[in-house]
Order: sequence, then C-alpha cells, then structure tokens
Amino acid sequence: MLVITMENLECTVGEDGLNFQCNLCDSEVVHSMAEILLRGLATASVDSTTGDIFKSPSAVAVGMKSELAEYLIQRSMTLVREAVDGGEDHSEQLITASTMPMEFLSDLIDGFVASKRNLLSHVSGFLSSENRLNKIKDFIQKMDMENFWAQDGREATAGTILKSIDMKCIMHCPERFDTQDKLAEHRTLCRFRTVNCKNDGCLASFSANHIEKHDSVCAFKVLPCEQLCQQHVMRCEMDRHCASVCPMKLINCPFYQVGCESAFPQCVLDKHCSEHLQIHLMCILELTTRQDTFVNDMNQRLHLLEKAQSLNELSGALDVRTLTLTTKEQEAKIKKLEQDLKVICFATDDIAASSLLKSSANVTLEKLADAARAREVVMAGHLKRLCSPQEITAKGSELPFKLAPMRYLAESNSS
Repeated sequence: MLVITMENLECTVGEDGLNFQCNLCDSEVVHSMAEILLRGLATASVDSTTGDIFKSPSAVAVGMKSELAEYLIQRSMTLVREAVDGGEDHSEQLITASTMPMEFLSDLIDGFVASKRNLLSHVSGFLSSENRLNKIKDFIQKMDMENFWAQDGREATAGTILKSIDMKCIMHCPERFDTQDKLAEHRTLCRFRTVNCKNDGCLASFSANHIEKHDSVCAFKVLPCEQLCQQHVMRCEMDRHCASVCPMKLINCPFYQVGCESAFPQCVLDKHCSEHLQIHLMCILELTTRQDTFVNDMNQRLHLLEKAQSLNELSGALDVRTLTLTTKEQEAKIKKLEQDLKVICFATDDIAASSLLKSSANVTLEKLADAARAREVVMAGHLKRLCSPQEITAKGSELPFKLAPMRYLAESNSS
C-alpha cells in the first residue's frame, strides 16, 4: 500500500520566491484525457435529459460543461489534500491517479454522470443500451462539428487535473524559477516541451520525452533497406520496396522451369546466367529430348486409337452381315416347313379319298364335291373348325385327316 507523505509531493511544492512554474505536461496523456472529458460531457447531457420532452442534450450542455470541469478539479484536489492532511485513506485512488490518470479520470466522470441521471434514465428498459450509446455518439459528433468545447479548453482542464494528481511528477514538469527568463530557457530544454516530428511528410507533434517512441513507429522514418541493398527508404514503403525493386530481392533462375533451381538476389542475375550457361543448355537439351519422346508416344497412342476405332467399325459391320444371313436361313426353314405341311395335307386327302372309294362304289358326284370342298377348307386354315371335338388325342393334338364330311359319307355307306 502506498503511504502518502510530504516526500511524495516534493515536486509539487515550490520554494519561496520561485513564482514561475513550468507546468508543461505530457501532451499525449493530456490529449487522451481531453477526449475522455468530451465523452463524459456528452454522456451526462444525454442521461440527464432522457425521457424529458422539454429539454435536449444541447440545451443543458453549456451548464453541464462548467459543472463537470469544476467537479473534476475539486474532486482531484480534495483527494490529494485529504491524503496529505492524514484524513481519509485514498491510497488506491492515488496510486491509480499517479500511474493511470486516464482510468482515474474515467472513474471520476462516472461518478459525476451517475449524479446527473434523472428518474427516467434509471428505469430499467426505458432506453436500451444500444440507443443510449448511439445518442451519446451522435452528440459527441455534433459538439465536435460545432466546436462546442474547444480542444484547447479541454486540454487546459485536463492539464490542471493531471498536475493535481501526478504526485511523482511522471507526467508533468514541476520545475520553478525565480525569473521568467530562466523559465523560458528551461522550456526550450524541458522533456515535456512539444516538438514536431523531423521526418519529412510527418505532421505529428508530441512531448520531447516521446521522441524515441514516435521515431520507432513513424511511418515517414527513413531507414536502411531490410535486405541490405544499400538504399534508404521510408518505413511505410519498406515492404513494397523489398517485394519489388530492391536489388537484393531473392528471385528464381529464369531457367527454373527447365531444371535450374537456384535462387539469388536479382542484382546478380546476369552473373548467374553467364556462369551457368552450360548447365542451362544441358537442361534445355534434356527438356527437348523429353518433349520429343513424349510427342512420339502421343503419336503412337493416336495411331492405336485410330486403329481400334477402325476395328470396332468393322466388327459392327460383320455383326450386321451375320444377322442378315441368320434371318435368311430362318426364312428358308419356315418356307420348307410350310411346303412340307402342304404335302402332308394333300397326302391325307388322297388317303381318305381312296378309302372311301374302296368302301363304296356308288359315291355320287355331290359327295365327291363335298370332299373337294373339305380339302379346300383344310388348305385355307380352317382345319380346327371342321375337326370333331371327340377326335382330340390324349396329347391334345387334332387329326386333320378325319374330316366331318368324310365321316358322314362313311356312315351313309354303312347304312
């Protein structure tokens, strides 16, 4: 725990007769605190008028600005005074104030904003957090555009607060002098004096104690090439330089695709090509040989494919010819069967007629005509209709030679 004694405040107490104090502060810290002040004013103005149809943040911002500045200055001075006088213990707050002044200022502003909230702003759900933040952001932009609280005015308030809480004089200069000339001479060398960046093109300004910090990140700082090409380029152009025009940029050999896998700075390209000319020629020769072999292989494959295609077409033609021959053979067999059937039919008719002539000599012309008609019916394909149902054999076949008219003639003769 930090013990607050007069030794901690030596730098803030001047000797008798030293009426001219430097009062310079760390400009970076002061600028950050000034931004926090503007946001605190916008937050207090929005929260104090939430739900009030008769007031707007702009209407209360003028009075709120004075109240906020007075509250912060008095509150910070009170903490230090109470610590020095041995009153209330504010050790933790003073530690935060000395090491993290922005956080300390934010805590003070939160307390001020909480005291300015009206009843409606405390009602849960009356104004969503997102809408509240959007209103605060819009009001900050409006105050910036209208220069409602000028940057110089905010930085003056922030500097006053910083000097009151910076007990170890880390962020402000505590020096005092008896004459104004000595003060002016000191300010030309003070570590908190404001200086401009010396790099061409950079417009940044900062306290002198941040020169090295800024110089280490300044985009306009001229540096020697990272690839040691003996050129100097700005930090913001270093990457582009190293990747494009730097003579020490590593490149592959132009004959990389044919087999030379060397990598070297592009400034020695000519030297490499002249020293490895024979190797490059051998690589090209090998590649040409491989390409010729490949072309020959492709030609052979193409020839085989064309030959295979011709064989497939010939095979298809042979298949068609075979099918045609088979069809013709089947048609010939069918015609032969039809002829055999006709012969059998004629033979059957002749046998039946001979049997009838032997059994009866008194056959009339009309009965012979019936036999002839029956034969014609057989030839016309009506054999089934003339056959008797009782004359179907056990195998289910019909006897085409047993004709109903013939049976009728036989019965007549027997009678």
